[in-house]
Amino acid sequence: MARRSGPSRAFLTRDSQRRLLTAHFVAFLGGLVAAFLANRAYTPERFWAQWVALGWGALLAAHGVHFARITLATMGSRGEK
Repeated sequence: MARRSGPSRAFLTRDSQRRLLTAHFVAFLGGLVAAFLANRAYTPERFWAQWVALGWGALLAAHGVHFARITLATMGSRGEK
């Protein structure tokens, strides 16, 4: 059996998905801070930033579900019994 010289393709897939999810979360936080600051500065009498949070949060949750499915799909058996 040949030895691997680097990480497996499954590991690289999981790592890539983890990095994308982390970047999405950081963008989510930054976007929400910007939305709440803009709401406070320009239209303090009408609160609309929660709709940004709700929509983006739903997208982030969908991304989390996708991440979980990809992670579980790449963590299968190696055929060892």
